[in-house]
Amino acid sequence: MDAVFQKTRELGQALMESEIYLRMKEAEDKAMQNEDAARTMGEYLEKRQQLQELMQSDNPDPGAMKRISDEMDEAHDRLELMDDIVALTEAREAFNSLIAQVNQVLQFIVTGNMEQPSGCSGNCGSCSGCH
Repeated sequence: MDAVFQKTRELGQALMESEIYLRMKEAEDKAMQNEDAARTMGEYLEKRQQLQELMQSDNPDPGAMKRISDEMDEAHDRLELMDDIVALTEAREAFNSLIAQVNQVLQFIVTGNMEQPSGCSGNCGSCSGCH
């Protein structure tokens, strides 16, 4: 079992040294330094927390839920217009795709089956994934 965990640590280290991960960390750092993005993200998270608390109450007010949801949507829309946030989102999606590909390879190695993501033609030439 120790060998499995050692290889897992090595895989984790290789992922953290990958260009995709480093690009994601750079995008995160840049987005965190953007005061407008940080403030807007704080507003969004605060509204999300408020909505969660309201939904957990015994008798949530539908009007308040709608108002908070609209405010969340507004903050989200503002975030999507910020270049640093767009770059961060794209970098996170690329990293998540890498993790999904690693999981597919592990699944194939262990089970002999590779579950193909939806939309996959089975022709790896059309994908930037495994090859």
